[in-house]
Amino acid sequence: MPRLTTSVLGSTALVLGLVACSPPTTETPPVETAIQTDAPAPTDDMADVVIPDGVIGTAKLTPASGDDTISGTVVITAGGGGFDVALKDFRSDVPGGVQLFLSPWSETTTCLADMYSYSFGNLSTDADQLGLSLGDRDFSRGDPSYYLTAVITASTPGTTDPDGCALTPRALGTITWNVPDTRPGLLAVDTGIRVGASGTTATADAAALSYRAVAGDTLNDIADRFGITLDDLGFLNPLTSRQLQPGDDLNLQVALRGGASVPPPWA
Repeated sequence: MPRLTTSVLGSTALVLGLVACSPPTTETPPVETAIQTDAPAPTDDMADVVIPDGVIGTAKLTPASGDDTISGTVVITAGGGGFDVALKDFRSDVPGGVQLFLSPWSETTTCLADMYSYSFGNLSTDADQLGLSLGDRDFSRGDPSYYLTAVITASTPGTTDPDGCALTPRALGTITWNVPDTRPGLLAVDTGIRVGASGTTATADAAALSYRAVAGDTLNDIADRFGITLDDLGFLNPLTSRQLQPGDDLNLQVALRGGASVPPPWA
């Protein structure tokens, strides 16, 4: 299976890829419509941090049910010009081969394997897999750590499972990341409504959580309203795959990057 298209936030369109866990249930934060606060002006002095070479993430696979015997460890490394994935000490009794995915949602998400994931295609049932490419250093703006779960499925789907899912996870593993803060000092502060960014901001404890777009908004103006760069806005929203539409919610918190701020399609 070819890799599914990942997301890119361009200068004129919010490209949000259908690819990290179902967000915890919380009270809806209050919505502010015009917070007048001084935001730090975006500056080139806040240089992005490059993830150093070496192992940056691991996930120990465990069977998703008692029907399978699957084991192994997914190892994600940074090196040279990109990120690589290896499936080590892998053993499986699933006939006909398996597929490996990285998903931005948690292990408990219903139909996890059916939703957008980064696919490495069909793999051998009973052998280590080395050198699977996760992309170059620019992939996910240099930081793929919004992926939360490694998923193994059968290469040939069977009948739908009791939840109606086409692809049943046969093994799962939560990814443990060891990466530095790649955007030190990144903080979105709402400086108030303006032309091209007149939507509303959801807040918690006076911190901006997300922004809801309205007609006439542009990504450049939204970024300017929050004192961040357009690239920062894309970094905060790696799961977006279409042009910005009224009603779209844009994440503004580094801690909520990825699926932590985007519910699964049928959650």
